[in-house]
Amino acid sequence: MSSQSGKTVDVLIGSPRDSFWEAITSILKGYYPYQLKHFKSIDEALDHGTSESFKPILALVDGQDGTNLTNEWVQSTKMNYPDCPVIVLHSSAAPLDFNIVKKNGADEIMHINFDREFISDMVLQLAPIEMEGDQIPITALMPVDLRDMDADTNINFDVFVHLPANHRSVMMRKSGDVVDQKHLDKFNALKQQMYIKKTQMKPFFEYARTVMSMRNMPMPISMTEKFHRSKKVIYEIMAQFLNGASTDYSEGKVILDKCKSIVADFELTKDLPSQEIFDEVFRFSGNVRTMYHDCICLSAYAAYFAQLLGWNAEKRESAAIAGLLHNIGLSQMPVSAGVKAAKDYTPEELSQYHLYPERSVVMVKAKKVPLPQEIAEAIGQHRENGAGTGFPKKLLNADISEFGKLLGFAYRFHEMTALSEGGKQARTATQAIQDLRDEALSGSGNVDLLLTTTIFKKWKPAA
Repeated sequence: MSSQSGKTVDVLIGSPRDSFWEAITSILKGYYPYQLKHFKSIDEALDHGTSESFKPILALVDGQDGTNLTNEWVQSTKMNYPDCPVIVLHSSAAPLDFNIVKKNGADEIMHINFDREFISDMVLQLAPIEMEGDQIPITALMPVDLRDMDADTNINFDVFVHLPANHRSVMMRKSGDVVDQKHLDKFNALKQQMYIKKTQMKPFFEYARTVMSMRNMPMPISMTEKFHRSKKVIYEIMAQFLNGASTDYSEGKVILDKCKSIVADFELTKDLPSQEIFDEVFRFSGNVRTMYHDCICLSAYAAYFAQLLGWNAEKRESAAIAGLLHNIGLSQMPVSAGVKAAKDYTPEELSQYHLYPERSVVMVKAKKVPLPQEIAEAIGQHRENGAGTGFPKKLLNADISEFGKLLGFAYRFHEMTALSEGGKQARTATQAIQDLRDEALSGSGNVDLLLTTTIFKKWKPAA
């Protein structure tokens, strides 16, 4: 197979744990020509450093033993391989002072589970390698917004389509070609994603800017780039929460300002007619779930559904911020839960999972983020349901705030409309709204009856 021939490159994996090695090999599964080599101790890595045949272009180092031991790994790697970028991956197992570890030479510090979707991005950014053939893993590709594509403009990147059932990504157009209008229409009609390689992001953004300029757009920034930039800002926000360094009030204010900038960037509180709200909701639905994608989608849904409920712009902004910060507590889950679906958790993992809404609130307060009470309530209550079978507090309907009910509804909607990892077909937005209304009418208590029927009545999909 063409993708498995040619020169390989070395990647150093430094950790005493087999579980760390397993996590990395699953994240970089299919990333040929990277050759991963596991060293269990610093000495073992140093001994190997004298070997001529081993020349790592990247190192992934375990940061789960705290600041001091992590520093030793980082320093010795940098000493042996001065040109080798180092990514440190940590978890809630031990606090890590990012500032000190970066001073010692770490290029990037990431959470092994929470930042999972960005680890492959960072690997491809720090040690870019072109993968060929049709076995390119989906994590090495990124979806593009079809509104950024133009049928008559030559592309300077390869275009792929992903076949979830076969776990294959097939190249549809090569750089230098044009994408036909009939293809764009077909993708739009099928609500199918078009992908590019993450390593070709820069040329794509240049192409999209050209397309926007030709359309005389006042701000020639593509939807794909906007989405990517906002995800990056959320990543920065989460890094501030996960950093074990001491904190003060100014950091909490920076976090809140960044949240507000994302809400403004996506124009989530803009007044829109019902029909346009439907179109916007539709754009966010149907994507594969990841930690950061959940943040953006929940933020958008909360703001748009709040608008259908007639809430003012200030309340809609609060709902959107609650959506952005709803799942930060998941960073405290055991590493073993990283790649599992909730249904496959052990009893211990499940009990930890049920604590995440409350942990999210505690983490937000610990960083001194100046949030109004209603946002904290929404975050803490978004997995409750009126029947008293939700978590973490098994609240009944009367005890859940209006913000809690709204974010809970947005969460259920997101669960129904997002693609699962296995590529399971999601419900359409309209189908999900209808199902939620039926659920509310049946008295199951999972979503609030008044809120759900109000949203259902205002729902105006395109004819």
